[in-house]
Amino acid sequence: MTRYLFAAIILAVVLPSQAEIFEAWDFSAIDGDVQNNIAMFESAKAIQEEAGAHVEYWQHDVNGENVIAYVIRFKDLSSWAKWKDAMLVNEDWLEWVAQEWPKARPHLVTSYAMNNLFNPEAGVNLTEGFNVSYMSAWEPTENSNTMKLMASIERSVAISNDFGISTNVYLNGPSGVFYIFNMGASFTDLTSKIEARNASDAWQEYWGNAQIQRAGQFVRQAWITRVAVD
Repeated sequence: MTRYLFAAIILAVVLPSQAEIFEAWDFSAIDGDVQNNIAMFESAKAIQEEAGAHVEYWQHDVNGENVIAYVIRFKDLSSWAKWKDAMLVNEDWLEWVAQEWPKARPHLVTSYAMNNLFNPEAGVNLTEGFNVSYMSAWEPTENSNTMKLMASIERSVAISNDFGISTNVYLNGPSGVFYIFNMGASFTDLTSKIEARNASDAWQEYWGNAQIQRAGQFVRQAWITRVAVD
């Protein structure tokens, strides 16, 4: 039912309900110009934020294609559910969907939703002040499991936090893929902190043990940048 944009996200019941949640919609450049995406996003954002959502735009790469992500954040699963119900009967939104979604749909690359795994205190403004993010995705190895990998990632997050790297981890439901987002104010800010962390004794010990235990295997990575709108 594509006329109900953002109405059919499936959330894994194993994820924490009292934690920040986001859903994201990745679009390729409309007619080759990302400004067309921004124009579309801005009209949707005005309606959705008035109804209680928090919207951000981020640019990254998916399988070699540059995409713009329309990200909607909520403080917890309950807030998300109430907002979804409200949008189903929001006349301005239904009119937007009828007019704009047929033009946007051919450019949709993927969509997904995830809960914050380790930071129950995170609010919808958790990316405020950050313009760059390094994302790495990991899944359990054949001889491991989700819980072992989660414990390993939790240790890595603790070390990253010690070096001032703002880190949030999300689990993509039944797939068992963990997404780690390290965030910084700029590429220089983030990479300098990552280099300091990687050179530390704590990280060297952690990484050495991780290579032996092999709780997880690498899936993919991406550098993600905020798209600012004046």
